[in-house]
Amino acid sequence: MLYVLAMFGCFVAFMPLAPLILPAKIAAIGTIRGGAAQVVALSWLLIAGGCMAALGNIVAGHISDRVYARDGHRRRMIVAGLAAVIAALALLAAARGFAGLMIAVLAFQLALNCLLSPLVAMLVDHVSDRAKGMMAGWLGLALPAGSLAVALLARLPAIGTAAQIGVTGAITAALVLPLLLFWPRRLPDALALPARASLPVAAAPRDMLRNFGLAWTARLLIQFAAAAILPYLYHYVAHVVRPAGGVAAISTAVGTLSLGFTAASILGGLAIGAWSDRARRRQWVLAGSALAVAFGMAGLAALRLWPLVVAAYALFAMGLAGFLAVDGAMVAQLIAASRRRATLLGIMNLTNTLPAVLAPVITLVMIGDGGREVGGRIVLVLELATAGALIAALCAARINLPQRSGRE
Repeated sequence: MLYVLAMFGCFVAFMPLAPLILPAKIAAIGTIRGGAAQVVALSWLLIAGGCMAALGNIVAGHISDRVYARDGHRRRMIVAGLAAVIAALALLAAARGFAGLMIAVLAFQLALNCLLSPLVAMLVDHVSDRAKGMMAGWLGLALPAGSLAVALLARLPAIGTAAQIGVTGAITAALVLPLLLFWPRRLPDALALPARASLPVAAAPRDMLRNFGLAWTARLLIQFAAAAILPYLYHYVAHVVRPAGGVAAISTAVGTLSLGFTAASILGGLAIGAWSDRARRRQWVLAGSALAVAFGMAGLAALRLWPLVVAAYALFAMGLAGFLAVDGAMVAQLIAASRRRATLLGIMNLTNTLPAVLAPVITLVMIGDGGREVGGRIVLVLELATAGALIAALCAARINLPQRSGRE
């Protein structure tokens, strides 16, 4: 549970930035005026941050593997990562102009991946195959935990952006520090534990490569769908839903959607994860989760009635949490025998960082100088993400894993 809480802290550190903190910081810059200009500025920050995250996670993974080979654990790397995240948040709070924001975002992404990389690798290091599915489900709750932090901060807009960043840093430290303070003297290596994999993998290298490629592609497309809505949630509400009541109504609506995201993600991550443990063909559960993401995105693009928007966002959240939980267990098993686990996870992390760059690039192209048509352009991006999620469901269904013969 200390491990799960630490992962929660990592997600709390970054999830409030794109939907709440960065838009507020951008809006405070006098030279950036108008909805389209602010979306463009946010997109450039996300593109630069995504590129830094892609590079930073691989480098941090390599360093983390060297630390693990020497110490038998990744505690030192996590300590360094947490300290760097707190320092980067302070830099973000002090940033004023766009250049300062860019530097702060780059520093934050590098720091975040120094914390995230060793935490993710612990699933492979210390959790046996028979428990990876359940643990991945619990770790999947980090996403709604981060969304809950967004909802909390959205309900407290009067405290100011600097105070919001301070609260974010405090919660992050409070959740990560217990793992470091109460770190067990010795944690077993997963390879030394009795091997009873919950998900058998094809023995032929060609089949394994094919399955890995399909899983990688499906995850890339699902994460693109997430990157198309999560960082732009504020602008989606402002320009597509358009609630009456001005800025206060937009913040309240973002908070409501974030609370719904939290509840649906908890339900989806645990229920779909448990269902996949009992399913004879786990890949079909993965495909069904991708379809839920697709239907949720389609609803966000097409619906305008507020209760239906909330329902569509909840369906998207449920499918996303379930997909990431099941997919995370698959990937952890595929790389369990390697001593370069964190490095390989850094490569797999490209399925997170590439969409984080691709979605803002597409948004920039779509929005351009759209002016009052910002809402329509955002909808086009959501429709593109819907198509990608449908392709992800097809990729997941085509994963050719041996059928399990009975309950374990």
